[in-house]
Amino acid sequence: MAKKIPLYFIKQYVFWFLFFVLNRTVFFVYNYDKLVNVKISEFFSAYWHALYLDNSTACYIMILPFILLFFQSIIKIKWNFINILNKYYSYIIIIIIAIITSGELGLYDEWKVKLNYKAISYLSHPSEAFNSAKTGVIIIGIILIIVQSAVGIYFYQKFIHQKFYLKKRSYISSVLFLLITPVLIGLGIRGGVQQIPINQSDVYFSKNNFLNTAAVNSAWNFMNSIEKNKEFMDTNPFNYYNIDEARASVDSLHYIKKDTCIKILNTKRPNIVLILLESWAGDLVYSLGGYQSITPEFEKLIDNGLLFTNNYANGTLSHHAIASILSGFPATPVTSITKQPSKFQKLPCFAEKLKNAGYHTSFHFGGQLNYGNIKGFIYFNQFDHIIEGKDFPNSVPTGKLGVPDEYFFDRHIRDINSYPQPFFAAAFTLSSHSPYDEPMKEVLHWGGEEKDFINSVYYTDKCIGKYIEEAKKQKWYNNTLFIFVADHSHNTPKNRDRHSKPFYKIPMLFYGKVLKNKYKGKKYTDVSSQIDIAATLLAQLNITHKEFEWSKDLFNPYSPKFAYCAFDDGLVWITKHNYFVYDHNLNKISYKQFESEEKGKKIIKTGKSYLQLSFQEYLDY
Repeated sequence: MAKKIPLYFIKQYVFWFLFFVLNRTVFFVYNYDKLVNVKISEFFSAYWHALYLDNSTACYIMILPFILLFFQSIIKIKWNFINILNKYYSYIIIIIIAIITSGELGLYDEWKVKLNYKAISYLSHPSEAFNSAKTGVIIIGIILIIVQSAVGIYFYQKFIHQKFYLKKRSYISSVLFLLITPVLIGLGIRGGVQQIPINQSDVYFSKNNFLNTAAVNSAWNFMNSIEKNKEFMDTNPFNYYNIDEARASVDSLHYIKKDTCIKILNTKRPNIVLILLESWAGDLVYSLGGYQSITPEFEKLIDNGLLFTNNYANGTLSHHAIASILSGFPATPVTSITKQPSKFQKLPCFAEKLKNAGYHTSFHFGGQLNYGNIKGFIYFNQFDHIIEGKDFPNSVPTGKLGVPDEYFFDRHIRDINSYPQPFFAAAFTLSSHSPYDEPMKEVLHWGGEEKDFINSVYYTDKCIGKYIEEAKKQKWYNNTLFIFVADHSHNTPKNRDRHSKPFYKIPMLFYGKVLKNKYKGKKYTDVSSQIDIAATLLAQLNITHKEFEWSKDLFNPYSPKFAYCAFDDGLVWITKHNYFVYDHNLNKISYKQFESEEKGKKIIKTGKSYLQLSFQEYLDY
């Protein structure tokens, strides 16, 4: 009878492969629209290449069953405790995997990544995570959790689970089981005897990133993400170079030959209104090479404003943008400094600098500011007036995530009218964030899976047009600089690769009567980033900005012009004629364009050094 235990072990092991096939099939069915141009052979290749990580995951899962079955093979018992324990352990793993694979479907829609440490970290505010998701996605997710769990448990019970009692022991079988199985499990977990252990890149096989993502085992990816990010709390994972070498590269970026500034404003103390545009990608703006019909009101402002045509996001999420814009601090892969008060308390904030210069400061948002701990960051920096969704009266209509932009901007105008001048008033739009439940009938009947998104941006753009028209009626308008900038980019109907340079392009516009006439309707064509707002703005006001060492004055002709963006697993580095995209996990440059090979080596070293030192500073805080 003991000889049946290894067979039972094998049956359990094979079961997990079949369950992963079910999980992957659900992922494909849910995202069927992304398979339109995929060849059938390439589609099935995803299942084949997935076996590498599926095997590693199955081996992890089989560690406890191995221990239980080994003891069951040598202990003669009349009761079925170990057998029952093995069964319910498997049921629990089935349910956990069902939750991971079902829960990541909505995440992939929005971020184009599988469930990871960053996503799970947001569950410290479960109500916010719930409200950010579309109702349909939540319902489908719950249904799929139930269905996948039920299917897995049913087939395990019917075809895998086996009741047996040990009547006769076989020490030879038990010893062989003990000696051979752990070795096979270890090799399976590691992926073989090769020098480098298995990782996600081992299942990448296609130029279609969707198929590569589908081939990655969700449970393995999730646990790997947690494990790697635990290490980030203590050790810099981006130690590419000797610290002195890296610092020399970065210092060259901070060195300014001459401290001077071209003044673009006709006043020394303008009011400043900062409009943060939720998820506005460059593709949404015609003047940036995007679609013509999505943001017509913004285009009208461009005609009388200064547009930054080569401006890039510093990160991929809103709380990255908050630290980058207000504190001039680089976004970091995986984590964010705004989520850790012990760290962000050490950052400068240009709102505080303005406050010290006599400005009244405010921050408005129509939803919950606790996303990414933005609320803690704003409150720490002592804005004079902070408004979020809960501060709006019940009479104001609300969507699932908060107050729609039209009502939000109405409140912003009313509040500004009560502020003493000069003032700094930040306003963070909301309606172009999922679930896109703006109070407007569909206007744009195209866009594929991004149709809801582009309609939400059209709605926000319409609200901006009305907002500016109303602002023109106010007595403070003539002395006000409006700064429009996106917090980060977003997928559009152009379906840019998230590891490509164009994806990170975002709009930034300076607008208002305080602009000198020669800059109205003009374009700033040098490379820029939202992280540069702090130093640029303070320099215009003749306020020192030395503490904002990662931010640069765009209107100092001697400032080096470059942009950096951090994504989950790497960075994008952009200069006027050169750029590269580096994936840290794969140790691979995904995209590059260099004037020469020699220059390329220097640029790569500079970009990676920038990531290394900025992350080290984050750790040191």
